[in-house]
Amino acid sequence: MNRATVALLSLVLLPATSGAAGGLAACAKLESIDERLACYDELARATASPTGGPVDISATPSHLSEVWKLGAKQASARRLTDILGYRPTYILSRWTSDPNEQPTSPAPGRSALEPQDFDPNELKFQISFKAELASRQAFDQLGVTPVLRYAGIDSVRLWFAYTHRVHWQAYNAKNSRPFRETNYEPEAILTFGTGNEGDGFKLVNLGLVHQSNGRPESDSRGWYRVYAQGGWEWDRLSVLARAWHRLPDGDKDDNPDITHFLGHGELVARYQAAGGYVSQLVVRRKFVQLDWATPLLAALGAARLHVQLSGGYGESLIDYNHKQTTIGVGVSFGNW
Repeated sequence: MNRATVALLSLVLLPATSGAAGGLAACAKLESIDERLACYDELARATASPTGGPVDISATPSHLSEVWKLGAKQASARRLTDILGYRPTYILSRWTSDPNEQPTSPAPGRSALEPQDFDPNELKFQISFKAELASRQAFDQLGVTPVLRYAGIDSVRLWFAYTHRVHWQAYNAKNSRPFRETNYEPEAILTFGTGNEGDGFKLVNLGLVHQSNGRPESDSRGWYRVYAQGGWEWDRLSVLARAWHRLPDGDKDDNPDITHFLGHGELVARYQAAGGYVSQLVVRRKFVQLDWATPLLAALGAARLHVQLSGGYGESLIDYNHKQTTIGVGVSFGNW
């Protein structure tokens, strides 16, 4: 390296009081691409975290890299007990414009149910998490990742994910406050990371998912799907686009027309403002849901104030062919 490069590197490698941001600025002044890359490498090594990994010093750390463990600083293996968030985890007081008091399905042999006296207000809560089943190191050692690098794949991980969603008629005292609907959704997800640390294409997920409500006879709903999902990110905006194929259920199909209402895919767009406010939009064929949450608030025990609006078909499985508008207010937990 020339003297100018050495001088700039010395500025970069000053004690932390000079700040990583100043180091980035110094590196950016280098005209030679090779010298600039070497400068950034030295900065990454000099700003190692206590665990030995490089610190994310970007102004807006990548959301998708954090939640799917795609970047170099997330390369370490995780234990099965290291639980991570998947979808938002929340509890809301929810109001609907049209309670589904007589669920129906065109499945053969289904008799009409007696209308239920449901309250338009209920509690809705969701718990969602994922855990790593096979680490990126395991796929490296098996020789899978080195082969996939020719196709632009930098890492592979296998996850187990689970989402549990409950609609509870907590305000319906005259009918003993029943649990109106519970949905169980386990899935296996194979994540392929592109290694892109900047804006643009980040990942591909391949998944196998089952969703059901575990109810008998005419109230039973469920389906199996395989899907492919792509992930992109631009600054504070991340987008996940998923297309699925429903697997046949044969004679046990509880909801043969479910794709007519829920479609063959969904789009999830998430934006996090500089102050930590999060907005997320979910769009399917005949359904739209908007979630908005504040930063983590100490007054709420490090929870977020959470607002949810939805409209259309399929807020839950029992409601897959029922149209309604809902508004919910409550709290959510963790990062999502």
